[in-house]
Amino acid sequence: MSSTERPAPSLQRRLALELVLALGLILGALFLILDHLVDRELYARLDAGLLERSHTIAAFLQAHPEPAELAELGRLMPEYEVPGHTDFFEVWAADGRSQVRSPSSGGMPLSRPPRLPGPDSPVNFDLPLPDQHAGRAVAVRLTTPPGSVAHPALLVVASERAPHDKLEGRIHKLLLAGIALSFIAAVLIALLAVRRGLAPLQRFGAALAGSESGALSAPLSALDLPQELQPFSQALDEAFTRLVALVDAERRFSADVAHELRTPLAEIRASIESAQGAPADTDATRDAFNASILAVERMQRAIDALLMLARQESGLAPPAVDPLDLPPLLDDLLNALEAVARERGIHLQRRWPAHQWIRCDVGALERIVSNLVRNAIEYAPAGSDVTVTLKDSDTGLHLQVSNPAPDLNDADIAQLGQRFWRKSAAGGTATHAGLGLALSRALARNLALDLEFHLEDGQLVARLGRLPAL
Repeated sequence: MSSTERPAPSLQRRLALELVLALGLILGALFLILDHLVDRELYARLDAGLLERSHTIAAFLQAHPEPAELAELGRLMPEYEVPGHTDFFEVWAADGRSQVRSPSSGGMPLSRPPRLPGPDSPVNFDLPLPDQHAGRAVAVRLTTPPGSVAHPALLVVASERAPHDKLEGRIHKLLLAGIALSFIAAVLIALLAVRRGLAPLQRFGAALAGSESGALSAPLSALDLPQELQPFSQALDEAFTRLVALVDAERRFSADVAHELRTPLAEIRASIESAQGAPADTDATRDAFNASILAVERMQRAIDALLMLARQESGLAPPAVDPLDLPPLLDDLLNALEAVARERGIHLQRRWPAHQWIRCDVGALERIVSNLVRNAIEYAPAGSDVTVTLKDSDTGLHLQVSNPAPDLNDADIAQLGQRFWRKSAAGGTATHAGLGLALSRALARNLALDLEFHLEDGQLVARLGRLPAL
């Protein structure tokens, strides 16, 4: 790797970083929410206690409305007697004059609320206490008649905040420590989860790396992979299958070319050597040229058939499916083969309806039927019948080509469709390279059709189907 190239990003590091950041944000937000809720609950309890005390003092004022009795309020509630104590109260008349002040305030006034409370809406507020500590107070409106000097209109009850502030601080520290420990634990769990979660992906990569050296002994989809990786393993299995098939087809093509061209090349060489042995014999030279041309034609036919067969077997020639009226196509094919059939005295029998529409690749289907009929004409006994039938039954629409085959047996049927197989070891015919039925099988497989051969009462029957009818 050159110095200018950047290393590939790590999926594990990226997932771990994103999880850590997400957990940090979540836990941070949780801390803020919990801290706010705890603060609100603590001071809500403090405000509730102050309000309860204000109700107690208000009830005393209603029960003792005389001005002389107001001075007794401080002595009746001991927590407000000791000077400098943490609890204070003060009442004001409607004209704003202070009526009574708790002894604990040492004569120092309490701060008035930032706004006047309503009849049923007390006002809570923070204030400095007479002892210079921070405090919390509640202000309530009294229900005594306004304007009377003896009847106060506003009551403020206050208490020191320090105990609640200390408790809030301790809870804040505990929350912070708990959140920090939770964050550390969550980070460790996230890192472990990411590592364990990516372990199948690493095994998957190791299996792929092993497949490069041919060590892959089972399909990738057979590995113990999570559900999310199954589509990738299946797709790669299909790709590997196609690749292996393509490589195998190329190997077979090379072997078949070498096998098939060996005999024609030997014939060409023998013809040339024969012509060289008699340079003055023009007839021998002409015969050598003719034999060479025939051998070259056989070579060309074999190479063309092998190339088409390789394309079909490797899937490089996808079918072009179109609507097709099959009987007219069969008529045209058999009409074109009538001359070949007459040379051997073969009678072509046609059995199909006037019209039968299907969906198929016209060129591929035409090549299959032509190969089957030509093979039947070439190998059927002279003077016999070759029958082409289009049959529609419960199993679907099928095309059958049948011809007498007295020399074939069940063992031979299993060999039909294999490359270069011939019943006679001496070779087939001058026009056949032994690839026609193999090509027909490959074309049929590419069209998702079945091509079967069987013997029936001495007849070789080639059955193609099931044809997709419209």
